[in-house]
Amino acid sequence: MKNIFARGGIEFLAVMLGISVSLWVDERRIEANSQEDFQADLFAIHNELKDDLITINSAMDFNSDMLNKFRHLLSVMEKDKVDLSALDTIPLFNSYPENRSFFGKKSAYLASKSSGHLNRNSHLMIVQELTKLYDQIYSRMEANNEFMDKIAAEADSWKWYISYPLRGHIYEPNDFIKKINSSEFYNWAVKNEFLFTFFVSIMETTRKNMIVVEGELNDFILQKN
Repeated sequence: MKNIFARGGIEFLAVMLGISVSLWVDERRIEANSQEDFQADLFAIHNELKDDLITINSAMDFNSDMLNKFRHLLSVMEKDKVDLSALDTIPLFNSYPENRSFFGKKSAYLASKSSGHLNRNSHLMIVQELTKLYDQIYSRMEANNEFMDKIAAEADSWKWYISYPLRGHIYEPNDFIKKINSSEFYNWAVKNEFLFTFFVSIMETTRKNMIVVEGELNDFILQKN
């Protein structure tokens, strides 16, 4: 009888051990698959981030050039009145005043966040840095993009000169010169110089953070491969 009970106990333990091992193997397999998916997410995020750096560099170059044009205009206006002979030497009068916004790609980040991969690895420093970049820094950049676009859409002073090459089809020369030498036009230029200075500063801060996170993400991916 004791041998029967002993044999039954061993068989029971063997079954339980088999189940436990099977569950452990399944858990390890699921965890391994999850980590593979997480790594794939990081690759996708990294590729989008590299594309974003190219985009923001181009936008910053454009906005910095526009800022310099406003600064040049103000330096001229603060010395003397602008006359017809000076128009060709002022870059802003030969271009269309506009800004270039930066709305970064977030598809890969949002997809990983939605899948839960980022949340399951929230203890990792790289995940914390990505969350800060996309949920805080990108969001602030987007808010400033919308602000600049709104200001640009509402401003109508640009219609006074809209582009010097086209001016002759729209304005009488003397009236045009009178308007661009007005205090209202000068104040508009000052406001835009301030706005572009602020906008370029925000964009530069965003880019610096992107460069840091891109480097950290690249190192993390290399370490895991």
